Amino acid sequence: MNLNNILQRELSVDSTQVSLGDDSTLTLELSVEGTDKPLEGWLKDFSAIMLEFDTLSSSSGNALFEWQYSVENGRLKPKKGTLLEEAIFSDISYPTNDTLLTDRQSIALTWDITGWDLIGTYTVRGYFTRELRDRQPHEAGPANAAPVVQELDFGPVKVRVVDEASIRPTKVTMQEARREESPDQALWVLIRNRTVNFTRYRSFIDKVMCSQDQDMRDVRLNARAQYLPFSRVASYSLLKYATEAFLMQETGLAIDRNTFEQDPANTTGNLNKNRPKTLPGRRGSDAGRLAGARVDISTLRNDYLDQLGNDDGNAQVLPYFKLIREKLSEVPLKTDSELNGTACYGILKSRLQAPPLIELIWSYWHEEGGLVQTMNAISLRFQNVRRSGPGPDPLANLNLDPLRPLSNLIWGFIEDERFRQTINRRNQEYKYEYGYSLKGRAVQNVEAAEHRSNFQRCFHSLLRTAMEFYQQANFTTVIPDGFPILNHLREVHLTLAEGAHNQYGDLPWAARAEMLAQQWLLARPEMREFMGGRIMVPYAEPWMDRVDNMKLLQGWNSTNITHFRDLGVFGEQLLLSIRYGSWNDPNIGAVNAANWAHYWREEIQRYIHAYQAVTGVDIASDIVDARVMMPSNEDRYLQPSDLIDRQVALQQRQTRRPAQLAGGALANGIGNAMPVAVPLPRRSNNSE
Repeated sequence: MNLNNILQRELSVDSTQVSLGDDSTLTLELSVEGTDKPLEGWLKDFSAIMLEFDTLSSSSGNALFEWQYSVENGRLKPKKGTLLEEAIFSDISYPTNDTLLTDRQSIALTWDITGWDLIGTYTVRGYFTRELRDRQPHEAGPANAAPVVQELDFGPVKVRVVDEASIRPTKVTMQEARREESPDQALWVLIRNRTVNFTRYRSFIDKVMCSQDQDMRDVRLNARAQYLPFSRVASYSLLKYATEAFLMQETGLAIDRNTFEQDPANTTGNLNKNRPKTLPGRRGSDAGRLAGARVDISTLRNDYLDQLGNDDGNAQVLPYFKLIREKLSEVPLKTDSELNGTACYGILKSRLQAPPLIELIWSYWHEEGGLVQTMNAISLRFQNVRRSGPGPDPLANLNLDPLRPLSNLIWGFIEDERFRQTINRRNQEYKYEYGYSLKGRAVQNVEAAEHRSNFQRCFHSLLRTAMEFYQQANFTTVIPDGFPILNHLREVHLTLAEGAHNQYGDLPWAARAEMLAQQWLLARPEMREFMGGRIMVPYAEPWMDRVDNMKLLQGWNSTNITHFRDLGVFGEQLLLSIRYGSWNDPNIGAVNAANWAHYWREEIQRYIHAYQAVTGVDIASDIVDARVMMPSNEDRYLQPSDLIDRQVALQQRQTRRPAQLAGGALANGIGNAMPVAVPLPRRSNNSE
């Protein structure tokens, strides 16, 4: 029988060329074909495998290696391996573990060659043998030893060993330049960890209204003592005043926990006793952004804040507020405990030490996204007011039973309408602070005394410059210059400071409290029962699918509410870092601006993406070729409401196009009559 046609053998090497001192791996693959005799039977006929390393150069040596094995009880058992002639490598290792052969048709054996010692080209071949010999390395063996029977040879393969220095390339690695730290990074950490978060708000309200948590006992008692002057509104009254309590607890810069523990009577602002002292950073690591270890909020805060004079009780304030305090040096500083006293003129210490971390831009983008409009539509349907326009009422199935709390909460929400801000009042403040304005039939065309028209240009130029900065920073051979960013930060800082007057301290707070309560009402499970929603869409907050579904029912703007929410959240954090940073201080330079860009990179890029999704304008784009189809540079400075209307009109044209084509086919006698849908306005008559 011709064994060569039955037991298939293939020898291979992991690399045909190696450097001097490197390692190699030889692999012998065995398989049986065309016979009933198993692999175990073939291997049992032999007792060893010989490997020959023959040189193709007279200056190099040879090597012979013998690996002995046995087959017992269906297992391949290694015995020993022996180098029989001159070694051209440091060592060779062989399989040492038993291998099960029963019912196997193939097996792979490996030998690891360690440290090639001689330069040259070698051929490696092998064969099976039936004789066992007990030789030592480099010995010829006993004279009366039986000759080795060579059968079933395999190979050869070629291995070339070359000089390491002649082929190994030099390894070159490049890393980002180390950034210089700046003390104002502490402010950014505080902003990221202190801005209002709906998840924490919902957890707080659920504890106040839906549990008997003893920690919330004082909040419930204080809220119940401030009932609204209406009938049957106790639940909504509790929601309203609990929201106020949450904002008082959560907004504002965190105080020094050590100071609070030592002298709680003299501390102001947010106590927030349950917040951990060291924060690894939410929504991404602050340590990674700062290229440091865990973040100690209190230490960073105290290192960054400036100390006021002895006349002001050595209070610690932001550098920006210290500059403002120096401008009002003749005005006395008083504590919150003096509110009920005789000191009726002065600066509240809490306003300097713990300014609220709230920006009205959050309310603007959520209002553009349809949050307030959704609650208004539900309120009107709750009062049995039908939506104007053709077709059935989209909210015809609104039936909130009185057995669950949502019905009474909506009742209180409607009763309290006269005490909430109007859309026109918010619209005027949007113009005052950012130059933004709402559009809709419920928005009155009231002439504004001040219109911050330059904000959009300054802010979007800053974002565009930041994107150019990132493009340079992506190349490790370039250290980007932060000075252009510094110039734009100064411009935006000055523009925001101009709008920080009149209603600035109160209207953003009141608007946030009202919209948080609306979000909590929309997040109630009863809302999902009648409004439905896409369960599989991964919304960041539970109220969002209700708004998107309302926009679908009413035919409003179809852009996902997620993008509006991102604009509000990230826009707020970016503007707070600019508003409260002392960017016009002569000691603030390009290093601070570069660190700002690095720290807020994720928020800036996500804001730009969300803005493009909402308005269709890419802030980061730049026209480099007239043939490229992209918006002009001036589009990025237009009113967001105008851009949103343009996007809605485009979406409606795309929606109507199939119906128009069907109408054309009907005129040619094709198909049945199909009425063309009448587009609905982006904002209804009942926006307020």
